[in-house]
Amino acid sequence: ISSCKISQDYFPHNEGKKIFYDVFFQDKENKKKNFRQSFYFLPKTDKSIPVLKNDGELIFYEFEKKGITKKNTEEFLSPNQDFKPQLLLAFPIKENQEWEVDDKTTIQMKLGYDRFYETNLPFILKNKIVSTNETVSIKGKKIKNCIKVSGYGKTSYYPDPTLGNINIEIFTTTYFAKGLGLLKYSREERSDSETMGRIIYEKTLIF
Repeated sequence: ISSCKISQDYFPHNEGKKIFYDVFFQDKENKKKNFRQSFYFLPKTDKSIPVLKNDGELIFYEFEKKGITKKNTEEFLSPNQDFKPQLLLAFPIKENQEWEVDDKTTIQMKLGYDRFYETNLPFILKNKIVSTNETVSIKGKKIKNCIKVSGYGKTSYYPDPTLGNINIEIFTTTYFAKGLGLLKYSREERSDSETMGRIIYEKTLIF
């Protein structure tokens, strides 16, 4: 009961409300791109919060015994299938709480001048609540009592004997704020090869 009450504070349902995020992306060529992402909250079901993204994707957030999960439409409509929804925040909400999720790399491999290949390498992302009283500053506005979640994963790729084994590390940081939900998210994928380099993705709530 306590975890459910806290989760409502850090992941509120705002039916009919649209929220916006500033998104920053830097690719392996250090080319930077900024764009905006929006989420529209639809009427809540028994235990799910359906949200429509600006790209047309419909996602469902659910409050379960183990924590708050995220499902796509196929996962939501086929609950008996062998899907493994993404666990965003594990219960109980406390420092040093740990959990693991399945993920895939998004970093690209570049060969020559114009050949790009998606990696999509599966790996385990290990998450941990490192603090429940963080203060986050966004454009001069301070938000107190935020939950900070740090994630780390690693994998490797062996394309051919010439390039050898390429190691990839993934670092994520997520902040949840009372009354606001997901406040800020950052992700870095870093390799030890020039063919992949590194990418940076950041998403920040717009007030």
